[in-house]
Amino acid sequence: MIFRADTIAYDTGKIAGYQADSRFDYNSQLEMTGLSWFEIVSKWFNRMINSIFSGRIEEEYTTPVMIALFLIALVSVLVFLYRKRPELFMRSRKTATLPYDTEEENIHKIDFDREISGALDSGDYRLAIRMIYLHTLRILSDGKLIDWQIHKTPTEYFYEIKNSDVKRPFRELTTHFLQIRYGNYAASPELFETVSRIRENIKELIGGGDG
Repeated sequence: MIFRADTIAYDTGKIAGYQADSRFDYNSQLEMTGLSWFEIVSKWFNRMINSIFSGRIEEEYTTPVMIALFLIALVSVLVFLYRKRPELFMRSRKTATLPYDTEEENIHKIDFDREISGALDSGDYRLAIRMIYLHTLRILSDGKLIDWQIHKTPTEYFYEIKNSDVKRPFRELTTHFLQIRYGNYAASPELFETVSRIRENIKELIGGGDG
């Protein structure tokens, strides 16, 4: 009996192509059976990362990397929304139950120059900052950007303003006002200068207003 040598040949190029084709990666598909969705995503993410970095990332680091990237993406989205839509991070006008009025005085009858000057002379920066805020409401009211009413809250005035260029600095001014008046923050000459600049900025944006 004559035995013939095995002459079966194979194309190494084609085999390499099959191995690189995910459609023929049966082992990885079998490995997915019984895994949780997080484990499946983790394995997929690990393969993707390794394909990018040529297999230099160990699988044990996949989860920390995924969490870090998720947190970075989440923070980025929140920062984007905060810059574009700051009102989303404020309490809803429907649910806000602020236990105060902006001020019981009629802003159209206050001599703001005299009141602010007197507050500064006595070193009462808390009062001076409050007067700056009320004066800004007067400017906004004269510019028809808000409908001033004696018992409205700062939140209500914020939502009334439709001009986004004015809304941004007014939100900053409102934050300073609330922190000083209700948040036990210290009033200082530096903060007074800050809120004064914001008031002047708002006045310029709406084209003047009460002097």
